[in-house]
Amino acid sequence: MDERVNTNLTAKQARKIAQDYQEKYKLYGVIHDDTEKSVKFYPEFYRVEGGAWLVLADITPKSYEGDDEITFVVSDRDGIVDHVLDHNGLPQRYHVPSNRDYTDEEFEAIFKDEDS
Repeated sequence: MDERVNTNLTAKQARKIAQDYQEKYKLYGVIHDDTEKSVKFYPEFYRVEGGAWLVLADITPKSYEGDDEITFVVSDRDGIVDHVLDHNGLPQRYHVPSNRDYTDEEFEAIFKDEDS
């Protein structure tokens, strides 16, 4: 059965976006070149408007509790990493400033979708 879904990105493009994000923010894990195993498309995904590509990064061996991978959630609509699910399945946004020294307008712009 051949189910074709219209997407803005290909699996290879989503993997490249995740790899670039991983490199920029110096995140751990190995995103394997085998796109069939490391990338999967979902027409809907929690906290993402539209479809999302999940790109897995292997983090074995590890010395702590949790999953053996982290997941880069790439927005098909926006072509960016929306967030990363860490080894505990918790969403992380490394591209959002962690310090609290931004204006009320910046804070609202960053977190507006979380209140929806």
